[in-house]
Amino acid sequence: MPVLPVAQDQFVHRDPRHPGTGTDARRHLALLSRRQAGSPLHGHLDLRELHRAAEIAVAKIREDAPFDKVCYIGCGVTTGIGAVINTAKVEQGAKAIVFGLGGIGLNVLQGLRLAGADMIIGVDINNDRKAWGERFGMTHFVNPKDVGKDLVPHLVDMTKSGADQIGGADYTFDCTGNVTVMRQALEACHRGWGQSIVIGVAPSGAEISTRPFQLVTGRIWKGTAFGGARGRTDVPKIVDWYMQGKIQIDPMITHVMPLNEINNAFELMKRGESIRGVVTF
Repeated sequence: MPVLPVAQDQFVHRDPRHPGTGTDARRHLALLSRRQAGSPLHGHLDLRELHRAAEIAVAKIREDAPFDKVCYIGCGVTTGIGAVINTAKVEQGAKAIVFGLGGIGLNVLQGLRLAGADMIIGVDINNDRKAWGERFGMTHFVNPKDVGKDLVPHLVDMTKSGADQIGGADYTFDCTGNVTVMRQALEACHRGWGQSIVIGVAPSGAEISTRPFQLVTGRIWKGTAFGGARGRTDVPKIVDWYMQGKIQIDPMITHVMPLNEINNAFELMKRGESIRGVVTF
């Protein structure tokens, strides 16, 4: 049973007994509807043109894993958890801040909980995400709209404790793709050793900036792709974690809908009303 990395925020589930290539959601929907009933429709939806996947791009997973759930491991789950475990290598007792509590951010929370982080602060402009974050390991929630321009000092103050009155998180994670937030995430790191991991994909041509002082005082700015995971070996391992109950996936799949409702899936995503949607066909 192959699991392929997929793009954007929606996933397509098909009986794994019928593998192959995929199609673009918007431009090829008509093509799909014209296909002869019963003819093979190969692979997964990833918002690209028709293509074939190289062998290296697929990973065999256990037969008893529900494909309409573990398809999410092909992107968001592995990216979020992997950013914590592989890229940042978060240690037990760490303090961390996660910016953006969508499908990626919630999986960063899961990764932090697995790693044994003590203080896990979630930052999101949607107050509905507070309950979601707490479900996946978040210990504190901050809505930037309630804090205003003083977000970074506010977060730094939250992380002060005991002998450490400098403050700042050991690790921060940007899951928004917003370059302003990326800067805030870096500057909310602890000077001397703080790491800020950029996961979110910024718009084409966007640039990030900060004062050099933020880096020469010991902070580290680091990017990650697919959570630094090795797809062929790490994806099956994360599927096992799911089957063993170590991580959650089912609650994050908030909508399941047929292919002819795919436009509705996009609208739900844009309005922030879904965490992840699975499209079945």
